[in-house]
Amino acid sequence: MRLAGKLAVVTGGGSGIGRGIALAMAREGADVAISDIQVLNAEKVAAEIKALGRRVAAMKTDVTSAADVKAMIDRTRETFGKIDILVNNAGAAASPGMPFTNNTEEDWDRAFAVNTKSVFLTCKAIAPYLIERKSGRIINIASIAGPIAALTMPPYSVAKMGVITFTRIVAKELAPYGVTVNAICPGVLYTAFWEKLAAHIATTNPAFAGMTPRQVFEKRVADLVPLKREQTPDDIAWAAVFLASEEARNITGQALNVDGGVVMH
Repeated sequence: MRLAGKLAVVTGGGSGIGRGIALAMAREGADVAISDIQVLNAEKVAAEIKALGRRVAAMKTDVTSAADVKAMIDRTRETFGKIDILVNNAGAAASPGMPFTNNTEEDWDRAFAVNTKSVFLTCKAIAPYLIERKSGRIINIASIAGPIAALTMPPYSVAKMGVITFTRIVAKELAPYGVTVNAICPGVLYTAFWEKLAAHIATTNPAFAGMTPRQVFEKRVADLVPLKREQTPDDIAWAAVFLASEEARNITGQALNVDGGVVMH
């Protein structure tokens, strides 16, 4: 119950990592507002959270729209009376690169809008409120694709590195007001994007010829991850719970890699 009495907003909370974070925070005592462009997914997760005895709201939000983001923040404050934690999880991968010239201008625009601009919009919408309260936690979900400069996904990799840099900027600005701002960089998770990427690798790289997407993924885990195991939404979720808790009150401006040791500093 480390988050008892807190209100957490989780963008993209209707599936995958976002769902894991929303449920973990609810299990630790937080009430949760779930925003997702796929509102039916958000409502399904909201039902799971309600079953845990927590207050919850699901709302449709396009995180690339300033008006949508403001409306989501305003509605959450009206419904719950406050916001303590913001988790910027909403994101989307671009089409595979390899080489980078495979990517289109639209790939780059979409990657930055959903992964980087969205974080700016949500932080801008909530910052005045957290400054006034002189407390709060912001957790941005980035990716190890940023620091490793992933050849397989150039637009996504650059966009997520932008999230890390922006996290540090906002952390410096909000530190005098007692607000912490951190990023989490998930490692290798078998997502819908990874399945698509693995199929692309199997058809373009002779070393993976004839493999199923799952076999390609498992070989990449074995090749890349020192701990030799894939990461899960729960791994990311419990890191987010820690950063949102009082135990992490002196941690800010950091990018925590939850990746089985792929990136080591």
